[in-house]
Amino acid sequence: MKLKVSIAVILTAAAIPAFAADTSTVISNALTLIGTNSATNIITGPPKSLTDSFTNSADMLLVNAAGMLVGKFDVTQAQYQKVMGFNPSAFPGLTRPVDSVSWNDAMEFCQKMTDEDNAKKLLPPGYFYTLPTEDEWQSLVGDASLDDAVTSANGDRDGTAPVGSMKPNNLGLYDMRGNVMQWTLGDNSKPYRVLKGGSWQDSIEINLRLDFRNYEPPEAKQNTFGFRVVLKKK
Repeated sequence: MKLKVSIAVILTAAAIPAFAADTSTVISNALTLIGTNSATNIITGPPKSLTDSFTNSADMLLVNAAGMLVGKFDVTQAQYQKVMGFNPSAFPGLTRPVDSVSWNDAMEFCQKMTDEDNAKKLLPPGYFYTLPTEDEWQSLVGDASLDDAVTSANGDRDGTAPVGSMKPNNLGLYDMRGNVMQWTLGDNSKPYRVLKGGSWQDSIEINLRLDFRNYEPPEAKQNTFGFRVVLKKK
């Protein structure tokens, strides 16, 4: 099938200052992605606390939602390429979500981004990137609707769409449902991990339910698998 082409604007971050307890740089810059205006007055640089929003060194916008700092969008191919040095995605496009990644890949990405930002003193002590737990993921869904989700429920799709193509939920997060399923943190004592949210390929109602759990080994990767990060303090 012919891949649909969408045009999107890549978010670029302002220069990020070294961490200082009393320093935050605030920019008033209306960021635009897929024709959607993001919030103004986004804080760039290290977060003072989990109540701040900021853009990190991978040009990833993290916002406060449900009491945690979380990626406003799924991890994009541009961000994954910048951190990992390659792009494994089956559906190329810098503003599309990275796909074809395993749980192991997602955790390696989080560790490398943590190491990079810590080496540049971009994070306060004790902060690290990781995946949300299932419970955290559930709290981030908010009022996300299948009417505003990239799925095949209303007709077959042939791949992912640029992040932010649909409306955000009430927490300001995009693509919490559809586009790519999202890896959750899981339990290291178990031989599997869980993906949530449904994907561009899903058309069966049960697979799109909020309580649906897709069990996969941590090394599994498909073109429907992606992820979103959260930033936590130990």
